[in-house]
Amino acid sequence: MSDFNRAHARSIPADRADMSVDAGLRAFMLGVYNKVALGLVVSAVLAFVTGQYPPVRDLMYTVTPDGRLAGMTILGMIVAFAPLGVMLFGAFALKNATPKSSGMLYWTIVALIGAGMGVLTLVYTGASIASTFLITAAAFGALSLFGYTTKKDLTAFGSFLIVGLIGLVIAMVVNMFLQSSMMSFIISVLGALPRYRHPSPPTRS
Repeated sequence: MSDFNRAHARSIPADRADMSVDAGLRAFMLGVYNKVALGLVVSAVLAFVTGQYPPVRDLMYTVTPDGRLAGMTILGMIVAFAPLGVMLFGAFALKNATPKSSGMLYWTIVALIGAGMGVLTLVYTGASIASTFLITAAAFGALSLFGYTTKKDLTAFGSFLIVGLIGLVIAMVVNMFLQSSMMSFIISVLGALPRYRHPSPPTRS
């Protein structure tokens, strides 16, 4: 029976096999993009709630009467740095992650990042936030298209960019005390650089 299956597999034309793989890859990528898009929606909703809904906002931030950010509460600082802790925990604790545990980790990080981004609605204007979002989305789309069309694996950049992200967070913490306008500019430029990790296509059994 196994000999028959192997003979049958060898009889499939190469173009049909390539089409099957390409269709599976497209379906996989579509699922990834749908999940990322839904994650963005969840993050945006949570950012609006934590930054603009007074009962929740006052638990995380100290706001002046004119609506400007004056400081962060203990809860606000915990929420702001929690995603980094969760990512480090996932990197070391989930060596053999299952789809369920990976999904739980993803949605936890998405929720925490969204809740922590409420501070952006207190510091920047809606136009600035929208333009940054469009730039980031365009960078992600361009790199994704590059990886899909050239079939290049860009996962090697993942570790390098995680280190860069940790350095960026440390610089932001330091600048909270230095209050340097030049440092703020550098952090803004580095933060706008695209962070991309090309998802691995499904393997054929």
